[in-house]
Amino acid sequence: MTGIRALTLVLDEPSSIASALRDALGWTIESDVGSFASLTAPGSIPLWINAPAPGDETSRGVVIHMHCDDVDEAFQQAIERGALAVREPVDMDFGERSACVQIPAAPGVTIDFSRPLG
Repeated sequence: MTGIRALTLVLDEPSSIASALRDALGWTIESDVGSFASLTAPGSIPLWINAPAPGDETSRGVVIHMHCDDVDEAFQQAIERGALAVREPVDMDFGERSACVQIPAAPGVTIDFSRPLG
C-alpha cells in the first residue's frame, strides 16, 4: 500500500493563498507558477493549491489538522501573523488540545493545531 503524497486544495488565486499561508503559519513555498502552488510545513506532506478549471467549484469546509508540540504557541503565532481565531486553545473531551484559525485569503479552509493530551 502507498501513503498520501500530497493534499490538493482547489482555490482561487493559488499564489495569494500560498503567500498568506507562508506569512501566517511560517510554511515554505516550494513552487508557485500562478495557477499552482506547493507549500510544506515542517515534517509534513506538501499542500498543493490548484486554481479551479472552468466550471469547477473551489474547496470548501476543509480542515487541515497540524500536529504541534505547543498548541498555544502555534495558535498565538498564527494570530500575530494575521490568521483569524476560530477556536482558542482548549483541552477537548476526546483527549486532544486543539486550537483553530482561518486565513482570510483561503476561505473555507480551517487550520487545526492539535496534540494528544498527556
